[in-house]
Amino acid sequence: MNYFESFVKDGRHIAESRGIRWDLEMDQEGRILESEGWNLTTLSGGSPPPTCWLRDLGTDVKTMQVLTQNKETHYRTIEILNNEAAGLKKRLSSAWQDLIKAAVMDQLLVRRNTPEHVLNNIVRPLRVLASCVGRREPWALTVDDASFAFEAAKRVQVSGKLGDLVFGVIKTVLDSNHLVEAGPLSPALTRNKHFTGKRAQFVKSTAELRSDLDARKHAEKLPERRAFWELVRIVFTENPRSFLDVLRFAQVRVLLLTGLRVGEVARLPADWKRFRDYYDPKGRPAGELGGYSRSLSLRHFGEKCRTAGEDSLALFETAQSIPPIFEDILTETLEKVVALTTPLRQTLKRQVETGRILPDFEKGDLVRAIELYTYLTGTAWILDLPRDLQDEFTTKYRADFSPEVLNEIRTMQLKDTGNFSPSQRKSLSGTLYIYLHRFHGAPFRDADGVLCPIKHRPFDSVYLRIGEVEEYLATSLKTKLSDSAPLKLSTGQLQPWELMFLMPKRAVSEGRNDGICDVTRYYSVGRIDSIMITQCISSEKQSTLFATYGQTEEDRRLTLNPHSLRHLQNTELFRLGVADTIITKRFNRRTVAQSYEYDHRSLAEELDQMPEPTNEIAKRLGSKTSTLARLIQAGKASGPIVEAFRRIQLAEGETAAFDFLRAEADGFHATPYGYCINNFTADPCPKHLECFTGCRHLTATDLPEHRRNLVQIQVQLKAAIQTIESRPSRSIGRANQLSHAQERLDGVQKLLATPVGAQAFPDGSDLSQISSQQRRSVLDVGK
Repeated sequence: MNYFESFVKDGRHIAESRGIRWDLEMDQEGRILESEGWNLTTLSGGSPPPTCWLRDLGTDVKTMQVLTQNKETHYRTIEILNNEAAGLKKRLSSAWQDLIKAAVMDQLLVRRNTPEHVLNNIVRPLRVLASCVGRREPWALTVDDASFAFEAAKRVQVSGKLGDLVFGVIKTVLDSNHLVEAGPLSPALTRNKHFTGKRAQFVKSTAELRSDLDARKHAEKLPERRAFWELVRIVFTENPRSFLDVLRFAQVRVLLLTGLRVGEVARLPADWKRFRDYYDPKGRPAGELGGYSRSLSLRHFGEKCRTAGEDSLALFETAQSIPPIFEDILTETLEKVVALTTPLRQTLKRQVETGRILPDFEKGDLVRAIELYTYLTGTAWILDLPRDLQDEFTTKYRADFSPEVLNEIRTMQLKDTGNFSPSQRKSLSGTLYIYLHRFHGAPFRDADGVLCPIKHRPFDSVYLRIGEVEEYLATSLKTKLSDSAPLKLSTGQLQPWELMFLMPKRAVSEGRNDGICDVTRYYSVGRIDSIMITQCISSEKQSTLFATYGQTEEDRRLTLNPHSLRHLQNTELFRLGVADTIITKRFNRRTVAQSYEYDHRSLAEELDQMPEPTNEIAKRLGSKTSTLARLIQAGKASGPIVEAFRRIQLAEGETAAFDFLRAEADGFHATPYGYCINNFTADPCPKHLECFTGCRHLTATDLPEHRRNLVQIQVQLKAAIQTIESRPSRSIGRANQLSHAQERLDGVQKLLATPVGAQAFPDGSDLSQISSQQRRSVLDVGK
């Protein structure tokens, strides 16, 4: 039994109760008409930007391309390829359309997830799944269908992210809502998540294996070293070349100094300073007693702080303490941004409070078109001034981006705009001249308000009525309207003009011909969202800070994931010995376990944070003995030596135990698969480092190199077993080969499942001791 019909019925009821049209008009390729699309941001009560639209209920083109390029991969592609004549892009069936729309209603309005999550993590994976099953309806899906779609998605996106999303919708949408007759489907899907890299490391020298103590866990989540230091050089030493670059530099600085998420930086409030004073019980400032009398905190709105059932769009206000070493530079950076964006903030505030687009004027005012030009386009240049004079003002403005320079440019130009005859029109800026002749938003008038054509008239006598211009902007240029929607808070609302990072919206004056945007007058004010911050340092298709300010060609090709800076700061705090509870509070996390997901310290750095033995004899131990002692104290080592150490410690005390450990410390080895605590100084390892065959000395670790080696061996052994089983032979050799491979595969799988610091084979044979069976040789003594 499945609940597909009831799930769709509930989704339709939610939509209709909110006045949302369910049956959408679309073309043959599944693209919904622009007037019919669902604005998910508006439906959820969110505040753009960004604005998320549901406008596609057709097959996923990239998925179809992969299926048609790999025709031999699976028999289920036959049905899809038979329809190839209809094109890679085609409309999904009505049942799949209803499923996607119902899932959107459930995820967006019931579970209260964000529009970005619904669009990227729910809608697209469902479209990929529908693209891979041909004409099969959702309730008729089988395990083979799910497995085929899962594998196809992994081929579409090499990183495996899309495959994980397909797995996610199968588990959370289809299985959890019981929409499939043959469900649940997700338990049959296996996700082999492991990191690709170098081959097994058993061929490395001892020195190389020891150097792996410096290898970091999940190092791919940390920023690449060269990109990190180049980004630091750019934002702390380069002079920004545009107003937007000033904001980008400041945002990257905040990411580096605070470790906030990108969305949290984008929504920093202009009122960001929070101070806290400290006193002793007698009321004296803590600074007089050797502490700090006052601390600075950064007010911000934390993400991922909601509890179950809360609105995911509501911002949670919190504050992050700023270390004293960062106070000056962070204060200087943010105060500068607040000062530079004040004109934009004032414009947006007046627009919100008055409901007007051009609040500097009254609706009935007649304003010269050449004066209104800067308000409409943001372009500071009205006259066609000599290039050297423009360069002089441009250099002066970009020295500190002071609004006073913009006022100086404005005043200098307006006093020179007299009565222009037709022969003098070349004195006006070429862009202004073209703009006025192409402007059809409102009729041109003379000083008395009488309609007049612009042709053959002096430019200083051409006027526009403000009310007519505002009507045109509101109806025909909606994408340039200011971002005036308030943001939801858990305790109220935040007006957009209260934010710190505001920008001139869609102003091309800076990006075209190296111009200047007059932020003191431009009417269109926008919010900088997380996508813009991410693209400025990580995009491979758009211009980045690296591409603009990099010193070499190689530097200009660099990219960096901004979230990796959060991982970096988290790891550095752990490395410096900061308590995990403090780190958890700093990053607005609910559990300490979440902080350890961002911990990428190497084993050597973890050992440095472990307490040294306090016994006087232990203090005189060598480095290797000290390392082994700290591993034992941390519970990350086990084996015969560890067991003997603990027995001696209980029976004879710490002095004798550390004496024993110092004598046996050579028995500590870092193998390609884990730690071996047994002394093979006199005799080599009898298994030649095949520790996974059941050696009791082997201890599991969480080093990524060890996990990667074991996963690779596991894959190779499975392939070997499949090859052996495919051979139709009953010989003793085949049975021995199969038994040999199966024994090692079982050992590898058991080792992968062993907790960190535990013995993988506690009941295994002690390979350091020669058994009676192993001595059956013609060279053995005393048979």
